[in-house]
Amino acid sequence: MIEAQSEIHIGGEKRTQQYRNRLRIISDVLLVALNSSGEGGASASVLMRRSNLSYRGLEQLLSQLLTTGLIIERREDKAVKYVVSAKGCEYLAQYRQFETFAESFGLAL
Repeated sequence: MIEAQSEIHIGGEKRTQQYRNRLRIISDVLLVALNSSGEGGASASVLMRRSNLSYRGLEQLLSQLLTTGLIIERREDKAVKYVVSAKGCEYLAQYRQFETFAESFGLAL
């Protein structure tokens, strides 16, 4: 069986992977928002493009991230930007730790 792999760029990081699970997608969106914090946050279009998500997929995920407090919505004039909260930074740290742990057993997330 041939496994499909693709090369994507998330937050300036090049990753070759098969498919992303939900935890990886959340991590990717948070990384993009975190890397855009110097610009006051990331717009929805930046999150979509750099996280490789459809509008509908991002819309559903943003709703969940806002509800759980992993990301904060900032409104400036007519622009809406998304910034990672302290809780979101903690999620990223824990996700990276778990990813390293899984990789130590030869498992890829």
